[in-house]
Amino acid sequence: PGEMKVLVSKEKSKDGKYDLIATIDNLELKGTSDKNNGSGVIKGAKDDKSKVKLTIADDLGTTTLEVFKEDGKTLV
Repeated sequence: PGEMKVLVSKEKSKDGKYDLIATIDNLELKGTSDKNNGSGVIKGAKDDKSKVKLTIADDLGTTTLEVFKEDGKTLV
């Protein structure tokens, strides 16, 4: 729903990964990827301590947004 942009670092980090950053409704999500195309898993936490996980498929055709309770295990 809505527009989403995922920013990908141009260079690998010292761990050999690419940094990913996305902003969804003023919530910043961060993560890393082995690929420089924007695919991967990025995570963040909302003000109410719930956790958000965005998974972007390798082909960039599928995204899955999951929101978990504070425990990080129970889906909201």
